[in-house]
Amino acid sequence: MDTAELEAKVIEFIASKVDNADASTITIASKFDELGLDSMDTIQLLFDAEDTFGVTFDGEEVKTLRSVGDIITYINEHPPEGKA
Repeated sequence: MDTAELEAKVIEFIASKVDNADASTITIASKFDELGLDSMDTIQLLFDAEDTFGVTFDGEEVKTLRSVGDIITYINEHPPEGKA
């Protein structure tokens, strides 16, 4: 999947998981706290993203994920098995 397609899928995914979020207002620069997510909400979002995108977020690296763009970059750098 190319980056533009991945961006669109991640934004749609996040919009579906965040209360009162509209995909048209979410960008790759959107930070989780700006979307109203606290640390527990963010952890749940990442668990859900693992299932949806077939990736596993590393325990240490997950601490650096703060924005939509961070998730997209992580998925690009750690593609699901067999999709590299």
